[in-house]
Amino acid sequence: MGKIKLTEEELQRLLGCINNQTEVPEDLLLKLSPSFFDKLRQAGKFDYKELDKYKVPTLEYAGKRPESVILAQAAITGGAAPLQIVRSFANGKNGDWKNLIVQGDNLQFLKTCYLNQDPLIKDKVKGKVKLIYIDPPFGTGDEYGAEGGVMSYSAKTMGGEFIEVLRERLIYLKEVLSPDGSIFVRIDYHFGHYLKIVMDELFNKGSFRNEIILSRGRNVAGARKKMEVDNDLLLWYSKDTNNYVFNDLKVRRPISEIKWTGFLMAGERFPRERTFLGKIFVPPSGQHFALIQEKVDKLLTEYFLRLRCKDCGALYYKAENNKNLFKEMKKKENRFKFYDATSDKTIHGVESLNRCIECKSDSFSVEYLGSDEKKISNIWLDIESYSKATGYPTENSEDLLGRVIDGFSNEDDLVLDVFAGSGTTAAVAEKLGRRWIVCDFGKHAIYTMQKRILNIADSKKLGNGGKNEKYGKPPKPFCVVSAGAYDFSKIMNLRQNKDAYISFVLGLFSIMRDAKVDYSRKYKLANIYAEKDGHPVEIYPVWDDEYLKDVRIDEEYLKDIIDASGGKLKGDYYIITPETCTVIGDTTLKNSDKENVNFKLLKFPYKVLEDISRHFQIEEQPASQDDINRLISSAGFYFNEEVEVSVERINGGFKIIKFQTNILDKNKKRFKGLEGLAMILIDFDYDGKIFDMDAVVYSKEIGEDGVVKVEGLTKDSHIIAIDKHGNESKIVKIGQ
Repeated sequence: MGKIKLTEEELQRLLGCINNQTEVPEDLLLKLSPSFFDKLRQAGKFDYKELDKYKVPTLEYAGKRPESVILAQAAITGGAAPLQIVRSFANGKNGDWKNLIVQGDNLQFLKTCYLNQDPLIKDKVKGKVKLIYIDPPFGTGDEYGAEGGVMSYSAKTMGGEFIEVLRERLIYLKEVLSPDGSIFVRIDYHFGHYLKIVMDELFNKGSFRNEIILSRGRNVAGARKKMEVDNDLLLWYSKDTNNYVFNDLKVRRPISEIKWTGFLMAGERFPRERTFLGKIFVPPSGQHFALIQEKVDKLLTEYFLRLRCKDCGALYYKAENNKNLFKEMKKKENRFKFYDATSDKTIHGVESLNRCIECKSDSFSVEYLGSDEKKISNIWLDIESYSKATGYPTENSEDLLGRVIDGFSNEDDLVLDVFAGSGTTAAVAEKLGRRWIVCDFGKHAIYTMQKRILNIADSKKLGNGGKNEKYGKPPKPFCVVSAGAYDFSKIMNLRQNKDAYISFVLGLFSIMRDAKVDYSRKYKLANIYAEKDGHPVEIYPVWDDEYLKDVRIDEEYLKDIIDASGGKLKGDYYIITPETCTVIGDTTLKNSDKENVNFKLLKFPYKVLEDISRHFQIEEQPASQDDINRLISSAGFYFNEEVEVSVERINGGFKIIKFQTNILDKNKKRFKGLEGLAMILIDFDYDGKIFDMDAVVYSKEIGEDGVVKVEGLTKDSHIIAIDKHGNESKIVKIGQ
């Protein structure tokens, strides 16, 4: 909790109130707990009777800012990043919805959504998102393991800093959530209890729906002097206390809960074990099977019981000569094996079911397929919560996202994930017929998601019944969008993009534009497209050849503006202009009534934008898999720098002959050699159209001599080099 600083006089006033049992003045209350009363202040009143509805515990810490200040910063101090389409995989009419993969700082993207000015998402996202799911890095300092003992990542921030990083994003996420929407946040035990308090404060304690328990699915080996942790928390809040989507979810009862009982002879006791398809199962100590063996055999024969391989999901049923039952099961299940316990053989000739036919695992579970179902509780240990489908570290499973998206949104609803990682949220939303937006700063994540969506037809169908069945449908239209890094040559293609240019330059200076207002008519001046602090904002018309080539902003240009207004213009007048189009700085002139007209020039990009890109700390792209999930925030925006790379093939891989980037390190010096390289993306069989990433090699895996060891290269193998600021090279062929 942050330290409270009161003067001696203020302490005496506070003691007087306590001793006399009188109300504490507002100025003292605000110093004691500023965030507690922030909502009352936003409402423009301070009434002790109103406090009943705000009696929610709050979390105080150094650096915590009022909610109203955070929201105001989006418009006042900037940070919203204009959006630019980088790649489009879309058919259909302009204006139709296209799903979005957003590359950039999620905070800047959320500010852009909140301001609701960018033409790409205007009136399509703010207040329209039905379901938000986020799984942010847990901020613990812990390291999380991947395959082969390689550490997948180490969390970046800790303590109050981590909570405020999340809280700031949650404030904007609440603004984009629809009135009947829900938000799910995955967190672990380190900060889950703190985050619960923060979310109670932001979303209202009455909007808290559930704390859901997830299993990490790890082999728990035990820890010294404490129990090993094998669970995460999933916090569910609705925006409204009563109005939200909740589709009743049901799950099959486990075999231990089936209320089938057989008839026992007098004095007979339940035996400890049961035989399922020739394999003996023994219940845990102190428990017993509710079914006698005869009932087990009957249910197996009627296909109400089956075995599932825990490792690969293969299904096993008792073999019978009933053709009708066989056909019925064939319709229901695509992946199954029939096992005949009497001959100890399957129809595939396997001698024993001690091991799975598919993967040779000896680990099985018993599943009951009857209509016996139960409503789902908040304990979700029946599904895996992590997955290794793409190899991306800490990848959420499709089973988990399927349950969340299916249960708490409806078809065609908009789903958002701003810590998207491998893109599980997008993939599951696509399969369930939802619209989606996913965001991540890392280029590895962006190409992983792009590949996953482009190849979604070949991925597994959702649900237990589709373990080996392909989804089989092509992706709906989607785009890869940049939020914070731009190809300026595209922005300056003004013949086709005048409106995009206007929105872009207004966004650079955090100036809001009301599309319903004709500002040029209001001020009776040309090229006025917005207001800043109630004063007109002109955008220098570089789309006009005469202005771009021959006209420059000088004193005569400014005098002409005053004359065009009839001499009545006064106060501040802003002009957004490329710095090459002006030969004058901020200038004050007199109007016809001798009143001041203060011309303020907002120049770009070479002065303003370079200052921003150099003085903001741009978060570097990960140089190894250890760092992949530490990209929580980055600079507001910057222009893409050119990256050059050339490679040649060698035995067992390729060698980087040349790598060059113009970015600067934290000491404002250019990187030398391979120092500025973050990673190499590889497409083993590039088709000349879509770069479909097959592998990623991080800089720490590359030798000082530029040698990259990789198997599987073909004559069509190509690469993209990514520097530490996320700039990409062109697609380059691996030469012979």
